[in-house]
Amino acid sequence: MSLNVLWEHMKKIWTKGRGYQLKNIIEKDPEKIVAIFEKDQSRALVYCTNKKVGVTIVRTFLKMADQNNCKEGTIATTDRITRAARQEAVQAGFEVVDSSEPLIYIFDHYLVPQARIISEEEKKKLVEKYGSLKYFPKILVTDPVVRILRAKPGDVIEFVRRVPPLEELIEKYGPEFGRKTYETLKLLIPAGEEKYYRVVATHPYEIPITVEEEIEEEEEKEEIEEEETATEEK
Repeated sequence: MSLNVLWEHMKKIWTKGRGYQLKNIIEKDPEKIVAIFEKDQSRALVYCTNKKVGVTIVRTFLKMADQNNCKEGTIATTDRITRAARQEAVQAGFEVVDSSEPLIYIFDHYLVPQARIISEEEKKKLVEKYGSLKYFPKILVTDPVVRILRAKPGDVIEFVRRVPPLEELIEKYGPEFGRKTYETLKLLIPAGEEKYYRVVATHPYEIPITVEEEIEEEEEKEEIEEEETATEEK
């Protein structure tokens, strides 16, 4: 993968996948592209390079992030990131992408359904309708969809797969492949649209905490705090 291809994927991930806007490219040369993205009051620094990333580059990135008031961002390379550099970047709260853990924007492919993280209110309605989240199918934190959306364990992702109009597919892929794509999608999705959900987990057999269990945990914490306070007062 070239530097420019890597940059295009990172740009789509931050704009299409995460809802940010590209503010400006602050550095661009044959070895790196560095840019700032914005969303509401949040600013993200994205550093793409075709060189191996060591601690020196990470510290340069962290300094740039601080100077530009960026609290989040990505260091991405077509090469690899050393273990020490990875550890320093992750501990500072920044995302790392390299040849050992690549990440591309997958939602442009016609077979990949659109996805989003549902709200807590939507999650409650889902539980009311279908039962506990512990019985829902899982999607791991290592999945590209989870990484692009930056979903956390316990989040629920809604997937929507649709059959686009034949004319749209022909315009996008040409007459021959457009028709074949349309026929394939019609076989996969006879109803024209399907919707399904996955719970984000760190392990395929992990049982996610339910809303009821979260409330129960909070109540238990309050009880413990009250008991400790009462003991101290005595």
